[in-house]
Amino acid sequence: MANGIQAGFQFNFFRNLIVRQIRQDYLENLTGFAWLILQPLVLLGVYAFVFTQIFKARVTGLEELGFVPYLAVAFWPWTAFSEAILKASHSITEHAALIGKVAFASEQLPLATVTATFMMHMIGYLAVLIVLQITGTHILWQYVIYLLPVLLLLWGLACAIALFASASQVFVRDIAQILPPLMTFWFFTTPILYSKSYVPEKLARVLDWNPLTWYVERIRGILLFDQVRFGWHDLAMLLTVPVLFWLSLRYFRRFSGHFEDFI
Repeated sequence: MANGIQAGFQFNFFRNLIVRQIRQDYLENLTGFAWLILQPLVLLGVYAFVFTQIFKARVTGLEELGFVPYLAVAFWPWTAFSEAILKASHSITEHAALIGKVAFASEQLPLATVTATFMMHMIGYLAVLIVLQITGTHILWQYVIYLLPVLLLLWGLACAIALFASASQVFVRDIAQILPPLMTFWFFTTPILYSKSYVPEKLARVLDWNPLTWYVERIRGILLFDQVRFGWHDLAMLLTVPVLFWLSLRYFRRFSGHFEDFI
């Protein structure tokens, strides 16, 4: 009975953390929620203008599809992933008043931040997909069910990195300055703005070791190219992400007992 009550408390506390994060970032004022929808649409317009009118970007062999849809379907999952990690990385230090004063599992703080960020960014992502459909891109809506496990694995990877980064940031405050440029570097070494076929073969093989490459290609394949078959790369990611999450959670819990002494 006591274990059940404790589990119920932890679940309710986690749910309240998610709701609080959503309210704080998006719902406390009208512009916050409106900007959640408008920002991806404005960015879509900016990228469409810059890459099609100025740089004349094209995807070889996919001229009929166009560059903007090719970019857009991969860009917004990355945005959710990147923003979730950056926000969650300082979630422990931001909630220093709770640590040691409320009996809860402190890993809920970064996990709630990642979850709230993903939930809200998926609203913006849906808006982008609808606009792409309206403007002539054939989105394969019937395969969205296959997209959900991919996004869930992306959320799991973001959680794993957030657990590691948020625990480390308590002791190494420079992580707050180091992480943003690292995420920018990761963005440009992921084939989001370009096709992997554009880079030399040796470099393309290196990009295959970037886990985000799998997500980008899988999302594009599902939504744009009717590629839904399950393969070895999918199995590898399905096994790898839970292991990384487990290792990060162990790392977090290993040092969480010392948080109160450093914040």
